[in-house]
Amino acid sequence: MNKDYQEAHKEAYQRFINDPTKCYQRHIREVWAKRENRNPIESLKGAQVRQITRKEAESIILKYEWLAVNPLNKAPMGFGIKAYYGLFLNDELLGANCLGTVSITKRTGSGSANICGVETVEKTVSIARGACVPHAPKNAASFFITHTCRQAYKDFGWQIFVAYSDHDAGEIGTVYQAANWYYLGVGPGSGKHYNYLSPDGKKLVKSYQLNHDKDKKFVKSLGWTESLGVPMRQFLRSKGWTQIVEKPKGKWVWFEGTKEDRIKLLQLAKNLRGYKPLPYPKRGSNGEMDRPE
Repeated sequence: MNKDYQEAHKEAYQRFINDPTKCYQRHIREVWAKRENRNPIESLKGAQVRQITRKEAESIILKYEWLAVNPLNKAPMGFGIKAYYGLFLNDELLGANCLGTVSITKRTGSGSANICGVETVEKTVSIARGACVPHAPKNAASFFITHTCRQAYKDFGWQIFVAYSDHDAGEIGTVYQAANWYYLGVGPGSGKHYNYLSPDGKKLVKSYQLNHDKDKKFVKSLGWTESLGVPMRQFLRSKGWTQIVEKPKGKWVWFEGTKEDRIKLLQLAKNLRGYKPLPYPKRGSNGEMDRPE
């Protein structure tokens, strides 16, 4: 990871610890705004959203996205990314979104992809990473998200878009609220997830990584084999890895297509999966999320 990026990350993280009334991503934006000292763009008039390459996306995501600059994150661009979209104004790249596949357990039908039933999983993607440059207009993020979904529907036929707001990072989904997404609550449709921190505190292995490591290459590299008769998570704990409960994230969804399509998908989410749009969360005076009843 670029040294300048790491230094900016450390400064932003310390700011977030000192002032959690603003989300971590906001602090990163402010750190880079001070360093780059660019005059804010006043309007998005003439802005366009189109597909970009991974390399183009990395120029934004690896610098400005809080998950990407975290040194413990071993998949900075996200898992299962299928498409990258860029926000352009006068040929300048102002933002990048990474759209990826979402998980589902075929046997039970559980998982983040199953919003409207297993038959719609192939139409479902997540916004795994997304960021705009600090000098982008104030409403750039919500504009970008809206037009990314619209264009991805035209390009790939995806209709169900999922995103998350991370409580640990002080997020309440401000950009999704501004884009009029549906809020489904904190951690709906999932149980507890456990991450593991290495004994030296330098490596964090996410629950997602363990679950999707089909050949168990990671735990095998530490000496685990099936012949030991010990579950891999128990093995990690025995080797000094610290088990950390991952706090549930706020879940958001958006539907694309005709008006009839969107109404049908929302009804499927309600009837088949029990999802119900909830009031938007708000931030308390201490920066914590006030959860609606």
